[in-house]
Amino acid sequence: MDQHPKDPSDRVSRRPRGRGVRRPLLALAAVVAMAAGTLGTGVYLNRESPTWQGILGTEPVVQAAPDPAAELPVLLAALTLMIDTPSASGTAKTTAALQGTRTMLLEHVELLTPGISLASVASEASAEPSAVPPLTPAEFSLRLAQTGTALLNQSLGAPAQEARRLSGAGLELLIQARTVLSASGATPAAIDALPAPGGTAEPAAASASASATAAKSTPGSASAAGGATTDPAVLAKMPAFAVSACPSPTPAGSEAPDSGQLLGAVADSAYRMGYAYDVAGARTSAGLRTAAWDRSELLVDFAHAVEGQFAAELGCAPLRQAAYQLPADAVQNPMDAARSGEAQLALLLRDAAATQGGEARAYLLDAAWAQALHARQVTGIAPDFTLVDGAAAATATGAVTGSPVSSGL
Repeated sequence: MDQHPKDPSDRVSRRPRGRGVRRPLLALAAVVAMAAGTLGTGVYLNRESPTWQGILGTEPVVQAAPDPAAELPVLLAALTLMIDTPSASGTAKTTAALQGTRTMLLEHVELLTPGISLASVASEASAEPSAVPPLTPAEFSLRLAQTGTALLNQSLGAPAQEARRLSGAGLELLIQARTVLSASGATPAAIDALPAPGGTAEPAAASASASATAAKSTPGSASAAGGATTDPAVLAKMPAFAVSACPSPTPAGSEAPDSGQLLGAVADSAYRMGYAYDVAGARTSAGLRTAAWDRSELLVDFAHAVEGQFAAELGCAPLRQAAYQLPADAVQNPMDAARSGEAQLALLLRDAAATQGGEARAYLLDAAWAQALHARQVTGIAPDFTLVDGAAAATATGAVTGSPVSSGL
């Protein structure tokens, strides 16, 4: 038989093998396509990502944190509109509180807004009619407290002198926010809900002296925020302070007192009040006696804790004086005489905080805030944190040397 040439179609086909190779390649391509699609979608949705910025050839825009001081002229303009609108200012008591806030802003916060005249802002706000309705006292108090808290937070990382200004302004705004809201007839719970420093955002139980003198409480909440000078639990968490030197009188012609002098003044001021309250307890009726002695014990414990850090770090001599001079009216009004030093201690705590950093600064500012609320509660007068020109430092010098100071203690 003739041998026919082998039919080419009978040859073993290579197609199955080719299809077997292409299947993994197609699967791999599908996975890569899905990953690329997912990545592309993610990059597209996240325009600020480094990948997207690399594609566009641009750098991410870094936005600086807003300066809370820039809010002050806005607040003053809003305040002026409220005062000029009888329906917004409300009662005579509310109007008086708003006027006091306006005075505080004009006198104090111009230090934080160089180049901006708050007086001109106020005059412009009163001269031009505004289409925006005036704020209510509750809305204004909230914004005032938010700005005050922001200034306090900013002071935590500022240089010493700037921290003193920022924290003083922040504390002043926080106090005024509570004053305005109280004058409008708000409840204590609403007042305590206003923003406040981190460690005292929710007021703790009032100290024994505060609860015993509730009848003398001032505008604002009847409770005092917990702090190192008003709550033993907070006192127990005192951090380590940076102590530069043992306390000593500030030499004539020298610059602002250092951390050792100011912390020494804080301890001495607390010791002075502790002595005054102890004497007041022996000279008052039974209703106030326990409150006076409890307050004396807490202040002495606080002063002893501060003093202990000097002794541990530098081996300094005890800060407590051999004898303290009582105010002139201590015999007739022993409790009022003892309370007259409460505001001074709040100012000294503010000044001492500026010499510290980190946790220690935050702790002392929280203590200054709690002490300010306590001082206002038992005396009816809030500490004047607009004093940033060395007046408190001069007071501190007097306290360290043991001579009578302006507050009477």
